[in-house]
Amino acid sequence: MKIAGINSSQGFVQPHRISKPATLYPANAKQQESGFANAAAVQNIAFHGLFSSAPDLSEKFKYGLQALDDTSILVVTSDEEDSNMMLERFSDSIDSPVIKKYTLLVEKKDLNGRDALESNFAVFKKNNDFYVLNLNHIFGLNVLNPKDSYDSDKHRVKPGKLRRLNAGEAIKTGELVFSPDKDKLIFAPPYKFMPEPAEKYLAVSSAIAKKEDLSAFNKRTVATLNASVQKQVGSKKELTFADIGGLDDVIDTLKKFVIRPINYPKVFENIRLNKGILLYGPPRCEKTILAKALAAETGANYKELNANQFKRSEVGASEASVRKAFEKLIADAPSIMFIDEIDAIAKARDGSSNARYDDSLVNQLLGCMSDLEKSNAPAFVVAATNMKELMEPALLASGRFGLQIEVPMPNLDGLKQIYDIHSKKLEFDSDVNRDELAPIMLLHKFNGSDVPEMISDSYFNALERLGMNAKMDAKTFGYDDLKSIRIAKQDLMKAIERIAKQKI
Repeated sequence: MKIAGINSSQGFVQPHRISKPATLYPANAKQQESGFANAAAVQNIAFHGLFSSAPDLSEKFKYGLQALDDTSILVVTSDEEDSNMMLERFSDSIDSPVIKKYTLLVEKKDLNGRDALESNFAVFKKNNDFYVLNLNHIFGLNVLNPKDSYDSDKHRVKPGKLRRLNAGEAIKTGELVFSPDKDKLIFAPPYKFMPEPAEKYLAVSSAIAKKEDLSAFNKRTVATLNASVQKQVGSKKELTFADIGGLDDVIDTLKKFVIRPINYPKVFENIRLNKGILLYGPPRCEKTILAKALAAETGANYKELNANQFKRSEVGASEASVRKAFEKLIADAPSIMFIDEIDAIAKARDGSSNARYDDSLVNQLLGCMSDLEKSNAPAFVVAATNMKELMEPALLASGRFGLQIEVPMPNLDGLKQIYDIHSKKLEFDSDVNRDELAPIMLLHKFNGSDVPEMISDSYFNALERLGMNAKMDAKTFGYDDLKSIRIAKQDLMKAIERIAKQKI
């Protein structure tokens, strides 16, 4: 590759051979006359870094700005995984399509006495204006002209918030290694669109990597558009407490300790809340459904995890995954995180000198629960276990999972409630009597999940008994057939028999 005056194979610039710097830079007449002999007077010249062996952070930042169009974004970060998480969380703030991301990774060597930036951030362009987005959980981002006096109301950008950038402003996110009187991250509007330097020195990811990916990309975007339409028309109903039967006492407790404190925070601001709630009891008694319904009843952000998802093979990675999950929980408040099978990462420590490999994970969980309790955020961890007796006692103490709620097997009235909830949209023959079925279900120790399974199974039995399967296979099934489907007592008893055998 040859450009006038530049030998790219040798990796350096030879300024005295350039006769027309204006071909690379939009300089004024005086700057054109001076050439590169007076290059210091030319503003925003960073292109030479493309051919240097190690452009510094400020040059890479300029390269990223030069590469931005209305469909790309520049992320400046010390922790790419964390920034990606926050970028996803705050994506609603970016009201333009993003199909390409440039990432400028700030390393410890770029910082003065710090391990990481105080605030990761992103820059994007819209209608010829540039905006900065704070990608931090807690800390603000300061943006101001170095000549201005600091005003927190004017210059501080809170987490998840946007601010339009003006020429000459410095983006301050922790002290950078540079000359004492100059910041590295100074915003200067690029004079032209030039993505080549950024493609060379920054990490790049694209939604459309090649032509054959276009179909998949469009499928994703169309699916997103369709999902948003479905959400608007309410095509999918969220689970609520009205969808749960036989657990009235449990629901009343959750309303008391979680729903009212979230919905009326002023009432409870001077008392300590139980941020950790443990649901324990036999399997398949609707503990997971309770947590989902709890989030829906409060309108809180909801995250569902299995405890085994925290486990990593790398040393310290499991602890880090727990820590990040709790940081996100607090950042997303009001929020509820549901951890199923928590006993997998919360087993009791044996107290011996030979610590188990997972003791450090239990210690991390203890610390995170203590930090959650001390925070003012309306954020709660709801955990479920079938084996409470295996858990670390310190986790069951006040301030951790101080609220422990038993979710029992349904009694006779509970089975009737569950039956009513799951059968209300189906048609039944006159020989079906709920009050006769409930004692039979109780005898066979049906849990909260067995009842809806019984009803679904009986529906399939009715289709077979009425000859509907053969009609569907022959493609002769019609609307009149649909209206004639009714579940009979024999269909339900056949379903009960199958489920009861599986329990033996």
